[in-house]
Amino acid sequence: MKISYYLMLLIALLFFMPDIVASPPDRKLKVGFAVEPPFIIKKDNQFTGVNMALWKKVADSLSLSYSIKEYALSDLIVAIENGDIDIAISPLTVTATRIKKFGFSQPYYITNLAFATKYKKDDSGIISFIADFFSIGFLKAILTLFLVILIFGLVVWLAERKKNRDQFGEGSKGLGDGIWWSAVTMSTVGYGDKAPVTRLGRGFAIIWMFTAVIVISGLTASISSSLTVHKLNTHISDFDDLRKSTVGTIPNSGTAEFLQRYKIHFIDYNNVKDGLKAVDDGNLEAFVYDEAILNYYVKIGKYDEVIKVIPSSYFKEYFSFASNNNNLLKNIDEVLIGIIESDEWKSDLENYNIEYRD
Repeated sequence: MKISYYLMLLIALLFFMPDIVASPPDRKLKVGFAVEPPFIIKKDNQFTGVNMALWKKVADSLSLSYSIKEYALSDLIVAIENGDIDIAISPLTVTATRIKKFGFSQPYYITNLAFATKYKKDDSGIISFIADFFSIGFLKAILTLFLVILIFGLVVWLAERKKNRDQFGEGSKGLGDGIWWSAVTMSTVGYGDKAPVTRLGRGFAIIWMFTAVIVISGLTASISSSLTVHKLNTHISDFDDLRKSTVGTIPNSGTAEFLQRYKIHFIDYNNVKDGLKAVDDGNLEAFVYDEAILNYYVKIGKYDEVIKVIPSSYFKEYFSFASNNNNLLKNIDEVLIGIIESDEWKSDLENYNIEYRD
């Protein structure tokens, strides 16, 4: 009987021993990170930044003891995969490739993929302004607008020409009256010299009045956008143009994975600072990375007058903590959501000049 008891005790100890050894209650967590201002800033061998503040709040809430270690980004990814660290608190982008290798926490910040490109204000005078104003895109917009005016003018003339001949006569003159009425109605000038009197004519007039407001708003926005892009004096205006440009980014980053997926060739740079310098020197046409980080470096590098950061609204990037320990991530998520929904989180972002986003 005693032998059976001791045998069962031995089996139980052997069964639970791995968990006891693997998870000592007082063991310090190994926390890794790569310097990535303004999220993690290194100055005089001291580390600050919004992520450092965020992690401290998380650790304090969970009563976690930890030690920290700095890595290069590529080495940090390997350290997470191999389990050399318990958690990485850098602003790591959640990607399809990474999520197959390790887990992520609840995202604490959402930004856009963006590229930095050089520009200068156009000071070439009135001739350049006229050339930009009458670009192909602008002329297409004007022709489209005239076609819409012509259609509504024609419809109202056909409805009015028999019962309202004084204002909408026969033949080409009457059609011209319809076009004139359509144009002044669209521009909200409304001279009042011509007005439909038939039910059908007035019905089309109401439709045109509301439609014209939308058409004018769209045309104004299109012209403003076109002139702004031309003022940048760069042939890169969106992500499609990157395929024809000299592009750079940081290797092993989420951005590098994106560029590889869309078969956009890029040059490796060690950090954002070197990439922006290459853009400023004219050695690179666009440096692609996270919008929040690019804006920070453009500001502190005083590139505001020479480099423009152009974000994409289609390519979102989600920053999260990363770990191979799913239980740890689950515990972190429980407190992380509450922290990022607080006013204190908004204040932390503002302190590091990071735009708060819902």
